[in-house]
Amino acid sequence: MEKLYFLLKRTFYIICLFSLIMSCSVKKTDSRIDEKDIIIENDYIRYRISSDGKNLLFFNKSDNIDLLNSDTVSYCAYIVQNGKQYNVQSVLLKDSSLYLSFGNSGVTVIVRIQETEHNIKMKVEGIEGSIQSLTFLNIPLKTEGMPYEPFATCVLSMNSFTHVRQLPALQTHLWATCYQKFGITGAEITLLGVPMKDILSEIRSVMKNAKDIPYSDKGGAWAQLSKEGKGSYLFNFGNLTESTVNEWIDKCSSVGFNQIDSHGGAADFFKFGSFELNSEKWPEGWNHFKRINEQLHDVGISSIFHTYAFFIDKNSKYTTPVPHKDLAYFRSFTLAEPINSEDSSIIVKESTENITAVTGFFVQNSRTLRIGDELIEFTGVTNSYPFKFTGCKRGLNGTKASAHITEAKAYHLKEMFGLFVPDPESELFLEIARNHAKIVNENNFDGIYLDAIDGSSILAGPEYSWYYSSKFVTEIAKHLKRPVGMEMSAMEHHYWHYRSRWQAWDTPRRGFKKFIDLHTASINGGLLLPLQLGWWLNFTWEPPQTEATFVDDVEYLCCKMIGYNAGLALLGGVDQKEVEDKPAFKRFNSIIKQYEELRNQNYFNDSIRALLRQPEKEYTLFQEDNGKYNFKPATYIKHKVAGLGHTSAKWTVKNEFQPQPVKFRIESLLSVKSYQDTTNIILTDYSRQDNFLNKATSKGVVGDIDCCSENLLNYEDAVSFTAQSDGTSTQIGSWIMLEKKYEPWLDLSNNKALGVWIKGDGNGELLNLRLQGPFQFSHGAKGDHFVKIDFIGWKYFELVEVESAEFSKYIWPEMHVYNSYLNAVDFSKVDKLQFWYNNLPKGKQINCLIGPIKAISTVSSTIENPVITINGEKIILPVVMESGMYIEFNSPSDCKLYGSKGELIQEILIKGSVPILNTGDNNISFSCSNSTSGINPRVQVTVISEGKPL
Repeated sequence: MEKLYFLLKRTFYIICLFSLIMSCSVKKTDSRIDEKDIIIENDYIRYRISSDGKNLLFFNKSDNIDLLNSDTVSYCAYIVQNGKQYNVQSVLLKDSSLYLSFGNSGVTVIVRIQETEHNIKMKVEGIEGSIQSLTFLNIPLKTEGMPYEPFATCVLSMNSFTHVRQLPALQTHLWATCYQKFGITGAEITLLGVPMKDILSEIRSVMKNAKDIPYSDKGGAWAQLSKEGKGSYLFNFGNLTESTVNEWIDKCSSVGFNQIDSHGGAADFFKFGSFELNSEKWPEGWNHFKRINEQLHDVGISSIFHTYAFFIDKNSKYTTPVPHKDLAYFRSFTLAEPINSEDSSIIVKESTENITAVTGFFVQNSRTLRIGDELIEFTGVTNSYPFKFTGCKRGLNGTKASAHITEAKAYHLKEMFGLFVPDPESELFLEIARNHAKIVNENNFDGIYLDAIDGSSILAGPEYSWYYSSKFVTEIAKHLKRPVGMEMSAMEHHYWHYRSRWQAWDTPRRGFKKFIDLHTASINGGLLLPLQLGWWLNFTWEPPQTEATFVDDVEYLCCKMIGYNAGLALLGGVDQKEVEDKPAFKRFNSIIKQYEELRNQNYFNDSIRALLRQPEKEYTLFQEDNGKYNFKPATYIKHKVAGLGHTSAKWTVKNEFQPQPVKFRIESLLSVKSYQDTTNIILTDYSRQDNFLNKATSKGVVGDIDCCSENLLNYEDAVSFTAQSDGTSTQIGSWIMLEKKYEPWLDLSNNKALGVWIKGDGNGELLNLRLQGPFQFSHGAKGDHFVKIDFIGWKYFELVEVESAEFSKYIWPEMHVYNSYLNAVDFSKVDKLQFWYNNLPKGKQINCLIGPIKAISTVSSTIENPVITINGEKIILPVVMESGMYIEFNSPSDCKLYGSKGELIQEILIKGSVPILNTGDNNISFSCSNSTSGINPRVQVTVISEGKPL
């Protein structure tokens, strides 16, 4: 007995000593240990919660690091009841279940916990009390959620009604919520915390066995293993038929692409929602595409079915001749009086407040009523009693104009992108999803692009758009006979499992290189998906809102494609007719093909790709004497010359490389008519001080516009635009805006340039004169025109091209990339002019006088014998150039004049020697011997230099 007692005593001391050591070890990361604390753990993580529900620790066992963000107190769970949030007040772990009590709310919840070797499952098993929502996982982390970190964390939703806000695979806030609207009991997640190298394989293990989330081995955790997400594609908008399939194969070959995206919606292609094909082009229906896809597959080209998700064509079988009863609507109204089949006014009982007839591509509104089996379009509405819809067109979209009795219901249909939508709780919603799967299954498509799904908020508002859009995606996946690659125009947690790639932005029309940098800077590496550098379109001469694409723009894009191993999508520019009409496209396409072939061969190593990924760093591809491909660093420095004798005709360029013979490009730009021309439209009326209203400023900025006594030389009125910053806002984000609205709107279709006299104060502020149009027509486009106030006294400015890349050098209150780089102002409908300052120096009183702003017509000009002078050495180009033409000078034997579409006009034999571009600063000037009489010639000069091969 004594021996046994001794052994037990020694064992007890050993256990105590071990416990003390372990306790000390844990206390290094958490000094708040309490025996009532709840611990949930597996081989990789330990999650500790206090008995009153506070998060105490989220421990990465692999690296002995607490990942919990402890900057603020957080609770493991909370509910929303009657609009008020209640944090959990009591937590008890018993028999592998968490018992959560939410204090005065009277709500208790049971969450079942299942700890496995590599993950932890949590499922809501019961609830007492009434709530709006339950957040049953809430762990804010201090990680970045990026692949360069050693440890990865992720929570996965295991059914359609469990909302996980962050996207897989790498997350920084482990959060899961369920809603009474969709169901509380049964909400389920899987929590992962593993070494970074294992995260995708662990997600694959979880999702392959997920009971309620349809499985796909073409997206999500499998995407990097599939070739589908790494390809590049051409868009087919309805020209791919059995008779043209070989042409399409040739077009793919011309740019080295291996996919075709068939984008519906055109009148002569297929209708969204119902997917009815144009019977004239495809008399056998989708069987044609089955044969087309077989031919594409034979040569290694995959085929993508591109739709507008759940949106419905207004002329589909769901609308005509009898509209489907499940078409979604904003509001319903009751007829106050009967109407016959010809009445153009409809009187309703309910108020029509907030109903408008304003529609547009991105506007969530319609002018369509459904009464019985008739669709009716209204053009006006009275917002006071008696409430009427007026100007009604009867029997819309092939429906039958009919009489309707008093008390009949009138449904104001939902519309966006010019399309209707189904009720998200209806069978029609599911039917359209199944239509997708049916087309893919029967015709062997390799992918689906669900465009317009970014408009999901129209279904039931933004709060629940995640649920309905995810429901739509998973319904498609559920009915596919085999998984296919998917892309969408938005991203939600559930989508990730099906996405074969992501990041396909729309094409820019100006500021190409900066746009590409903004695009790549937005890449979320935590998604661990293949990348797509977007829908791209090359442009030729289309001023003033679209810039011409040049070879260096294309190379910049292609370098980023190789750097990120990202595919591309071309919206056009490959058809034989386009290439013949715009020869520049042929050169661009050959460049894209060469880069794409090298990308697909994985030709360059990681160190080269890392260099190519650098923002604002440019490279040009060349072939060495041994046949191998290599890159040289390069710079392309643009400078706009505003006219002969103008101060901008002399400037300085810094060459960061070795001394070298200069290379350059000269573009002949549009000019404008005289400031005194009788066709000008005056945009300002300075006789009234209240013309400019709706003032907004950044923090610490004050200012205003005031009438002033000083006039221009021609005695026209001017205003004083004053501002001052106290330095609260950073200088590049110190802005002020004042706005003048036009009613009626202005038509500036023939007057797209601005002319203005400005008296500068030389303080370096940026003046921006912005034209804008109504959102439904211009989609938020910014018609910015910048003037840097680095001068003193009066100076005249001709502002033609809309600013692009310069916009991103400053901070503005709204910086949507598309508004500055893609969208275009509809000059036929201009409703506002804005005066902006930015870049205000701290503590200085800024004061510029601004004369009348006039909208002026643009004109083509002619220049002769342009001369570039570098450090005193002249190179003369004996040629006549018109606006839209450009010269590319690479050497005396390679100097060409091109037309506005990139067509070669002539080889140029230069006069004079080729100047040397020295290392460091170089003084440059531009002149020409003649120009169009009375017109100020404007050009853009790009100086090119190259470094040594990599």
